[in-house]
Amino acid sequence: MDTKRQLALFATLFMPLAIAKPSIEAAHLRPAFAVGQTYSNVFSIMRSIKADGYDEVARRNGGSADYTVMAVSPESWRFQLMYRYDGNGGDKSDLELRDGGRIQCLWEAAGKQACKPYTDGSGLVFNPGIWGTPPSHLAPGVSWTVTLKNAWELGGPNGTQKVTVVSVDPTTDTVVLLREGTASGPYADDRRQAKLTRGGKDETFDVIPGAAHWRGYATFVKGIVFADSLLVTRDVTLKDQGGKSVPVRP
Repeated sequence: MDTKRQLALFATLFMPLAIAKPSIEAAHLRPAFAVGQTYSNVFSIMRSIKADGYDEVARRNGGSADYTVMAVSPESWRFQLMYRYDGNGGDKSDLELRDGGRIQCLWEAAGKQACKPYTDGSGLVFNPGIWGTPPSHLAPGVSWTVTLKNAWELGGPNGTQKVTVVSVDPTTDTVVLLREGTASGPYADDRRQAKLTRGGKDETFDVIPGAAHWRGYATFVKGIVFADSLLVTRDVTLKDQGGKSVPVRP
């Protein structure tokens, strides 16, 4: 069985090799926020589970978010975040991104702050915690390898990812990157159980995640995520409440 999560895919055109390659400095992947700016995004993740003899499960998790810049310093960026998930009402919170986007901090009840690695599969900004630290000079064909020690939204711990520059546009500070990687084990905040239906009856299974592979493209403009797409396939084992494994299929 495979588990697939995806956003809308897009195509990218390569410049002919005979033409001089444009280039850009990696510093342009770091946002230059100003207080009062507002950014918005729309996100969607589709998850599919298939097993022999059971109806396919296909669910989408989607919504939108608005980020208003409240404070900027060399160490962090602070936002007022307003978000909505499909089928649910809106909510808001204070969000702070630290260490160039690697760390996410949220304010909870009574002003308590909770910080953790920023593990969103896409998110608002170029996140070196997911994309790695690029070389100082970027041009089409330049690549680097990232070790993903921590689990993230669409990958398990101890993963390896290769990032390749597809195109750059110095006039708009735009960079298109291709990422491809592998990992094994549970994602961050992964679901440990799944309900499948057979003959109109629901059954609950423990989900034991195996190897995952992902590949996709992302476009960054001045360090902000402009478009992102990723397809992940993952091997898993399903076990019923009696501990019996259920055959799965790709």
